Amino acid sequence: MQTFINNTITLLLLALLPAAFTACNKEDVTPGKAMQVLVAGYNSSDHALQISIDTTIYDVSVGNGNYIVKPASLVHFNATHHYEAGRRHKMLVITDTVTKQEVFRQPLPENGTKAYFNFLYIDGKEVPSQPPAADANTNKLGFYIRYAESTDPVDIFLTRTDATNGQVYRAYLARNVQPNTWAYAAYLAHEQFATVNMLGLASICFTKAGTTDQWAFYDDESKSKMAASSLLLPKAGEKGIVQPYFVAHGTWGLEIGRMFFYPDRI
Repeated sequence: MQTFINNTITLLLLALLPAAFTACNKEDVTPGKAMQVLVAGYNSSDHALQISIDTTIYDVSVGNGNYIVKPASLVHFNATHHYEAGRRHKMLVITDTVTKQEVFRQPLPENGTKAYFNFLYIDGKEVPSQPPAADANTNKLGFYIRYAESTDPVDIFLTRTDATNGQVYRAYLARNVQPNTWAYAAYLAHEQFATVNMLGLASICFTKAGTTDQWAFYDDESKSKMAASSLLLPKAGEKGIVQPYFVAHGTWGLEIGRMFFYPDRI
């Protein structure tokens, strides 16, 4: 019987995270407007990172330090930022807590109630997610596999076993994915992975290219396979979606972070 342990999936979008630890700052209690700010990505450095929005600093004193981005971990920042009506040029800044250097700076939208940022900090520099243009006839899934132990290409596929007849189904998401760079592939929902229920019974597998049982990570099935239920993969009839994923090994095993592209799918 196939087993896989210590596999965790961390959704960057944090739908289950409480919507707001509130920063202790005058700006947070001033009547005005509010904007939900979300940052998804990865910090590969040995240093923790600190996020600030305009004059609000989310340091260790805020929310028991839960806003601090830990070293070698997924980024999953979600905060509600309050600001005075009419205030312009609001900035999101990410700073290295050791060197005090800014590693990311982007303006918040002037209008709206939500702001989304992708931030991959790999080997001391920002790596853009490079999403391609949407195609109304298909979906495009992107994968960045963070894996220093090998540069061998990887196949990525879904698998599930029919509980009635024991038949094993498989559908490829991408083939020959080179680690440590972005790769995008066209994808339409396979008939055996077309519904939420089907995806809820499926696993996502990473194998050495051209194989189905030579596991990509550490030659270990338990480190190369996890449940696919929370990836929000396209279902039957869905087209025109572009969805990037970041794949890495964390403290407790394989992690997949869903990056932002279509906020309406959160």
